[in-house]
Amino acid sequence: MKNTTIFTRAYLITGNDTPPKPDCTVVVSDGKIQDVFCGNHELSSTDAMLFDLEGKTLMPGLIDAHVHPGNVEMYLHLTAKLPPAVYVHRVTRTLETDLQLGFTTLRDAAGLDEGFRAAINQGLIKGPRLLLCVTPLFQGQASDTPDPRNSLGICPEICDSPDEVRQAVERTISRGADHIKVFADGEVISQSKKDDAKPGQPKFSIEALQAAVETAEKHKAYVMAHCYSAASVQNCIRAGIRSIEHGNLMDEETIQMMVTHGTYYVPTLCPFDDKSIDKAKAHFDERTLEKLEIVMQKGKTTFEMAYRAGVKIASGSDILGPDQYLKGRELALKAEIMGPMGAIVSATRTNAELIGLADRFGTVDKGKLADLIVVDGNPLEDISLFERGLEKVLFVMTEGRIQKNHLLPL
Repeated sequence: MKNTTIFTRAYLITGNDTPPKPDCTVVVSDGKIQDVFCGNHELSSTDAMLFDLEGKTLMPGLIDAHVHPGNVEMYLHLTAKLPPAVYVHRVTRTLETDLQLGFTTLRDAAGLDEGFRAAINQGLIKGPRLLLCVTPLFQGQASDTPDPRNSLGICPEICDSPDEVRQAVERTISRGADHIKVFADGEVISQSKKDDAKPGQPKFSIEALQAAVETAEKHKAYVMAHCYSAASVQNCIRAGIRSIEHGNLMDEETIQMMVTHGTYYVPTLCPFDDKSIDKAKAHFDERTLEKLEIVMQKGKTTFEMAYRAGVKIASGSDILGPDQYLKGRELALKAEIMGPMGAIVSATRTNAELIGLADRFGTVDKGKLADLIVVDGNPLEDISLFERGLEKVLFVMTEGRIQKNHLLPL
């Protein structure tokens, strides 16, 4: 078996929400998982790379379904001032760090162009698999001049009517987007310094949101929506939007609608955690702090309501600025409600289902792509291992290619 890697004596978390299995063997060849078995089994290969994982956990690579590697500063206008070369190098460093943390797939929630994906695919830089929305759709007059997100020419699509939304989606897809993001509610950190809308103020009509969904689906894509309030989330559900991001101000009626329609929920707990807020407050202006007060205390309560009701819980960190290396904390925060296994499943299988690629990766199953990580210890006993991923994630593999290795082969 050429180009074969075999992991033995692994404590295996498959990502399938099944009990972990001790003393397991996983065989990888040609970029895929060729076999998974537990207990004694004679290995026939003599030329494979063999790793003994006694005392370590083998599991699927993590997926983060709401990231902003392109937001290298806390505010977009500061990011946009960076010279292009500086901006690209800072984004590249974030992407390389994400891979070292054990994240093998990222769903960008606005800011990166397809050049970063091409650089990864061509081996020019190291980074996770990138799924892009390129730039978000933002409600306003088409004649408005958008504020740039960076110095590479990424600006939000400004639109309002259904026809304008369709045209904006078409332009975004043509720039390499895998999915579309709409701002269907006010923001904490505004895209534009001229925007005074607060969280809880719905944006876009249902007809405009439906236009985004229909146009995206024509291209085999889908729509994710920035939302906080019950009203804006309900508009998005009725329009057929696939995932709700944030959702801090939802009520029980809205949560039941999500269950009925099978809408995914990406709660993004990290930005509203006490540790994150204490750090962020030093960088926020008075207007941003005022808007933060509206949502920061309700995120975890709403998330627990949604989880107890049976909403499909995905996982996204949504960390902005220079602290993105802390995104593993999102799993620890989710685990407080879902338990460690629930948090892991949200960041592996459920996220793979959300992005429509569960047939390719997200679980450790025979025939799937070998996106795998090895953790030093047992994250079911200590979920904070992911917060220390640079140290505790010892091995990262994407499609059978070793991207990080702190293990010694036998």
